Order: sequence, then C-alpha cells, then structure tokens
Amino acid sequence: QAVAAAPEKEEQEQQHVLFQGALNGVEADLKKNAKLANAGLVSAKELISDALGRRAHQVIIEPKAGKAAIRLMIDGLPYSGGNLQQQRALAITQMLKLLSGLDTRNRRTPQAGGIRAEFRETSYQLRVRTTPLTAGTERLRIDVRDLSERLEKPADVGLPLEVRDKIREMCGQRSGILLVCGPPESGTTTSALVVLHALDAFLSQIYSVNDSTGADELTNIAVFDGEEGDNLEAKLERLLRQEADVVFLNPLRDPDSARMVYERHDRLNFICEIDANNPVEALQKMIEWLGPEAAAAAVRGVFTQKLLRRLCAPCKEAYRPNPKLLKKLELPLETNVLYRAPSPPAENDPNGIPIEELCKDCDGMPYHGRVAAFELLEINPAIKNVILGGAKQASVVRVAKEQGMGTLQSDALRLVAEGITSLEELQRVFSPAKKKPARRRRPS
Repeated sequence: QAVAAAPEKEEQEQQHVLFQGALNGVEADLKKNAKLANAGLVSAKELISDALGRRAHQVIIEPKAGKAAIRLMIDGLPYSGGNLQQQRALAITQMLKLLSGLDTRNRRTPQAGGIRAEFRETSYQLRVRTTPLTAGTERLRIDVRDLSERLEKPADVGLPLEVRDKIREMCGQRSGILLVCGPPESGTTTSALVVLHALDAFLSQIYSVNDSTGADELTNIAVFDGEEGDNLEAKLERLLRQEADVVFLNPLRDPDSARMVYERHDRLNFICEIDANNPVEALQKMIEWLGPEAAAAAVRGVFTQKLLRRLCAPCKEAYRPNPKLLKKLELPLETNVLYRAPSPPAENDPNGIPIEELCKDCDGMPYHGRVAAFELLEINPAIKNVILGGAKQASVVRVAKEQGMGTLQSDALRLVAEGITSLEELQRVFSPAKKKPARRRRPS
C-alpha cells in the first residue's frame, strides 16, 4: 500500500510551486529561520500554487480583525480566496518576505522584493510588496509575471499595423515626446514597452533610463546607467553626447522633470509614462506643467490601452447579430457572426451542463486571459490649435474624432467583430458597475 501511494504523493508534491531564490540575490537561510520555515513554508507554497493554478496575476493578503482575507485578481477581476487565521497568515507573509530577500524583522516601513518561481514547468517572477498597517500587521501584495508570456512587442499584444506605423512616424524625427498613460492596473508599463519595440532599433540608437525595466524586457535596446551619482539632467547630457535618438525614461511625475525633457525635446525623442487615466488628461497635465505653447510644440502623441477579458475559445458561443445592432455599433453590416459567453442550462433541463463544468480551460468563467484595445491621440495641427485655444476635454475629443483618430471603444469593437471578446465584456469595461468580488473556493 505504501508503494502504491508513493506515486500519488509525488504527483501532489509536483503540483506545488518551486521557489528558486530572491530576485535581489539575497539567499534565504532556512536553517537559521527553521521555526518560521516549519510554520509558513508549506502554507506559502499551497497559497501560491493555488493562485498560479487559477491564473491569478495578483495575490493580496489583507489582515482584518483577527484573521486575514485572501484576494486574487484573475483577468482583471477580484475573486475571494477565503480567509486565514491570523497566525497562519502572518507565517505566510513572513515566509514570503524571507524568500524575497526582505527584512522579516521590519514591519514598520514598506518593502519590495521578488521571488523566482516555477510551477507546472512554467517560470514566474513574483513581485512582493509589503505595506505596514496597525499593530505591527502588514498587507502583502504579490504581482505575478508569467515569463512564458512575452508582451513587449507589437505582435505580442495585437497592435494594429496602422498604429505601429504612426508611432514610428512620430518617433522618427529624433525630437519630441510620446506619452503613455492609463488608469491603475491597465498595463501602462507594458504599453510603454510595446511603443518602444514598435520602433526600428536598427535605424535608431535607443536607450532605456527606466528603473522599472530590466535588460530581459528589452530587445535591441541598451540600458543606460550613466555614472554613479548622476541625476536625470546629467544622464540626459551624457545621452546627447552619445548621439542617442530615442530615450525611454522613468514616468514623468512633476513639473521639474517635464521641463528637463522639454529643454531637450528638439534633440532627443522621449518615450515617457505619465500618471493620467486617458490621453486628454495626460495632455492637460503637460499643459499645466509646461504651458500651452511648449506642450503643443513638444508632445507628438499620447498612447493608451484598455484591457478586456478574452473569450475562452473552446466554449464561446456564436450567434447571429441583429442588423440594427450592427448599424448602431458601426460594425460592418456583412458581419454575420459574433461571439459571447455560453448561456447556463435551463433550470428545468436535468441534462444541462453547468457552465462551471463546461470547460476546464477557463473553469467556467468563461474567459481566459486578456486582450488590449488601443488608442493613439496624435498631436497634429488641428489638435495643436485646440491646445493653444484652451484645450477643453470635449474639444480635444471632438476634433480627434473629426480627424478620424480611433478611440478605445472603436478598437474594442474591432476585437468584438473579430470574435476575440464579447459585447457584454465591452459594456462591463466601459460602463463598469460596482460588484462584490465573486466567491471562489478557499485556497487549500
């Protein structure tokens, strides 16, 4: 019996995540921390394995009045991961901090680190952040990056060719600023990398001075460190002497850094993230920092994206759309099929298959992964006139539409027409209703 049970036990153990060291190179001394390892290592493996098995891209452990709530983000939506006893949650938190190369004794200041991990023959990076709360407790957030998914190049994310060509045109002048924006959790950094990789690295000298990206995320793009002690201004001067064409900067967060970039915008082309929910908001922020004339002269365009859930291919349901609906949505009238999530079985159908059992790929959600809709606001002469005339949001949007510029909504409709996502998902994303997190099974 013991021999027969061994393969089953081994198979179960193989389903657990394998932690492979801290991203910062600090080795976790499990012998020195044997008590913590005994209390938290297995539980930490179970929690992370459960999250990875359910395709979570974010895990949060939130202490709450004697217990801790687990929240998983899957395809951009929150799901309850159940509750843990306070001591078990504390042990998991401390264990993950140790594995991330963080100071387990420090619960008073925020910390950030990460873990290399492998699960089901796939490599991951687990970015770990702690936030101090009351009474010595901490919120733990883990951002999951699946290293098998390369989402840095235009083809990886389905960037339309006309948008890629427009980006190349904007950045081919060795001058100006291309901004990248988006609301929190919308993949703004990924968008910036896509813009960067839309350029022809064989025709331009492209350098990254962005602290949040490493060489593994950049193809044919040099990471520029400068000299020790260099500030942004010194780095930009060195890049000018090296005859750089395009520079990928840290996000613009204040007027001073925006002015430094503006003062060199006629000799370098800059790609910068900016904290703004949409292109018009980003443009208005640059106007506030630089003034209308400088913003109109320097900014070439603003790029953004919005993430929608991708319909699960094996179980999505085809239907024939009403021609009136196609006309209302301005979809081609020859569109004879769209797709949606499968309908649940009728209540009186004893043989109906519940959605939860319909497809193992999506676990009955029935979406699997996400896809991006894109928008590029080009600062052409018509938009410059609006900026110089006051740059009211409605005016910018109206003129952009008159100029034939695409919007996030129009690109999302393209994804609907191609059967990649559904009208219901588009409605959820662009007219979100407040919903409580869906109840899901508790992590084992």
